[in-house]
Amino acid sequence: MNFQNNKYTLRLADSGDNKGIAEIFESEGFSGGISVKYLRGEKPYESFCADGDSAKILVIKDNENGRTAAVGGAVLRTEFLCGKREKCAYLTGLKIHSDYRGKLRLISKAYSFLRQEISDCKCCYTTILDDNAAAIALLEKGHKNMPKYRYLGHYTTYCFHGGRKIIEVEKNNTEGFDELMNSHFSRKSLVPADPGCKGFGEKNFYCVRENGKIIACCFIGDQQAHKQYKMCSYGGIYKLLSKLPTRLLGYPEFPKSGREINFGVVSYLYVRDSDRRLCRDFLRSAAADTDFSLLLWGGFENDPLCAAMDGIKAVRYGSRLYSVEWGEPAEISGVIGIEAALL
Repeated sequence: MNFQNNKYTLRLADSGDNKGIAEIFESEGFSGGISVKYLRGEKPYESFCADGDSAKILVIKDNENGRTAAVGGAVLRTEFLCGKREKCAYLTGLKIHSDYRGKLRLISKAYSFLRQEISDCKCCYTTILDDNAAAIALLEKGHKNMPKYRYLGHYTTYCFHGGRKIIEVEKNNTEGFDELMNSHFSRKSLVPADPGCKGFGEKNFYCVRENGKIIACCFIGDQQAHKQYKMCSYGGIYKLLSKLPTRLLGYPEFPKSGREINFGVVSYLYVRDSDRRLCRDFLRSAAADTDFSLLLWGGFENDPLCAAMDGIKAVRYGSRLYSVEWGEPAEISGVIGIEAALL
């Protein structure tokens, strides 16, 4: 699809677009007290695909010089909705190369193109960082030929470590986890139905049992082969905190500017009755078995585990969760269990 007097072409991406997409990620960064670049390595197209069953990634190419001006799209995966397995789409958000910001008039065309590609999905949703005020204002206001962004609530990502062996944890014995998938995780909305998704990275399973039954468990994965966080700079109170021995205080270590963060991702976290002490002791004991500088876990505002996580020293950053609707809204009910590892 061509637009703006044939200056640009909008089309589906493939592995041949990796270099151009990677350049866009390198040109971006998170704003706020902690400025971080979120990267997807040298093969970002494959990284998108790893996060689900497939991906519909769009690129905008400059016809004059062949450069990739923008990238966005959706990762498609099977997730639980109202207890059923449904095909869902997570919108990755539009990223525009810094050289092309303010020059592209493409929003309605991109949304129209994407809608055709994901029309068979039961649900479409996305998250936007709290600090991205411009995107929030634009999308919440709504525009002609764009889908409706219906605000569902707040999502918090916890960055923590404080690893110390407090209780005995069992490693890589998943007996009983399938039962939890059916009795617990399937009752949440937007939980990936496949815990073996490549996007979780190389992972280990940790659990605590009582009388042979799991009372706390999670996977901890290394996805740095296809996702990276590079520290850029610190501002405000974080500038001071970054100079302190935060690891000794029970907080994650703050990496120096310009370095990639050695992080792990926690997924499918279960704690019986969302017990705060059990949650704290279990995660700290599991973290002690890893070599990561920090661990990431995310929870929606109605997840009882968010209250349990208050017992752990952590750096938090927030996002807003939206249902993206072209027509009738999808029913997203109950506790929402989105995994931060796949956002």
